[in-house]
Amino acid sequence: MAKKRDSLKLVKIKDAINLINEQVSLIGIVLEQREPKRCRNNDWICTLKIIDDSYPIPGLTVNVFSSTLEELPQIKNHNDMIVFTRIKMQVFDGGKRVSAACNKRFSSFAIYERVGNGDDLVCYQYTSNFNEEAQYKSSLDDLRKLFASFSGGDEALQSASYIIKPYSVAKQFSFLREIKKGKCFDLVCKILHVDKDMSVVFVWDGTDAPPASILSKRIEEDKAFSSLSVPTLLSRDTLLSFPTVGTILRVTLSSHLFHQVKPGDWVKIYHLLCEVDKGSWLGKFTNSTTVHLAQDDRLVEKIMRIYDKRISSKFGHVPFWSFPSPPGLTETDHDSAPFVTLMDIITFPKVTWKYRCIVRVIAAYPWQIEDFYSDENHRHRVVLTLEDPTATLEAFLCDKDAEYFWGLGFKDTEMLKKKQNRLFGIRQSSNLVLASRNPPWIECCILSYYTHKADPWRTRLYKIFGTRLLD
Repeated sequence: MAKKRDSLKLVKIKDAINLINEQVSLIGIVLEQREPKRCRNNDWICTLKIIDDSYPIPGLTVNVFSSTLEELPQIKNHNDMIVFTRIKMQVFDGGKRVSAACNKRFSSFAIYERVGNGDDLVCYQYTSNFNEEAQYKSSLDDLRKLFASFSGGDEALQSASYIIKPYSVAKQFSFLREIKKGKCFDLVCKILHVDKDMSVVFVWDGTDAPPASILSKRIEEDKAFSSLSVPTLLSRDTLLSFPTVGTILRVTLSSHLFHQVKPGDWVKIYHLLCEVDKGSWLGKFTNSTTVHLAQDDRLVEKIMRIYDKRISSKFGHVPFWSFPSPPGLTETDHDSAPFVTLMDIITFPKVTWKYRCIVRVIAAYPWQIEDFYSDENHRHRVVLTLEDPTATLEAFLCDKDAEYFWGLGFKDTEMLKKKQNRLFGIRQSSNLVLASRNPPWIECCILSYYTHKADPWRTRLYKIFGTRLLD
């Protein structure tokens, strides 16, 4: 019987979450480790979150139980890999969520770190009953190579909530992809632009800030929603000097904090408050905020190494938060075209061009479904506001492209309403006083064009084409 249990094959996390009450073996990258705690029976519990290529953030929660603190996972690095064997899949929160239990009586684990240039894996901790290392080597290598080539890869998997003891002794800096509303954080970043009065700066670290929820007093008021996008605040000449991948954060600071820095400098900003302003992330200074140069800091090299890996990957222009793919709400006619960011589109030198990208639809004008179609001139016309981690962009959805997008029966108000709610992340009735939306990621095609050949950049417009919203 023991031999049969040992022969359990590896499964992907996506498949494991459907095997409730069954034992599975799987491999993952450690995304988060919480501080160990005592259980009621005096055993210890340590909670990990792991991801793989089938199940990205927020990852699978794995609760590891042991009789001693020393036998719990002692994670050394933020991106170490772990093999679990015979862990039991369980449901909690009334059956709404899934976790796994690693029990000392029948489960085992082994933890691996990357050494040298990251091409080799070394096991530095394993349980006494783990004796199957050889059969997992190729699977470990495959997962390591996949995440090394992906946009966030190695160190970008760090989490602000990651707790490591006793190894974590240095002060931890956050990436922009880890910021949280209403929380203060420390950031190593590059200054891209400084306003004349030096009270507003734009900073970047090559990572994607998380998508922000949209809060409005009434959903109907979203027809006037206008995200404070970087392209709306800066000239095109300035934007052309910016990287097109990674969030550019607008930061308001007291001018005296920046009297020694200039665009192009790398800095360490301590105790920066993060807020959301009309759907866009905003950094604000506090009484304890300080700024220091970080020009020759090793963290700068680390950030640029992560970014170089990202842009060299075919997935580099895909938002980190939609990896490995959006949830499949749309399909496009240009599957072979490479993905680009909205900042790529805005700054691309050719005016008439076709693009493929992954975005969220955060607003529409007109907002009411009844106004999408005009019986008088038999035209369908709506402007959708698209967002990705780099920028926002308004794109027209018109006539045949609109019919194709909404599908057959696009004049059916009830059908359109359901699709609109799904597209915009609406879960509440429109007559509620307060509404919060979190639109899903979708794949779409965009065409850039102009209406005035003499001055194309001043009259540059965009429209959605070749994109269909699935039923």
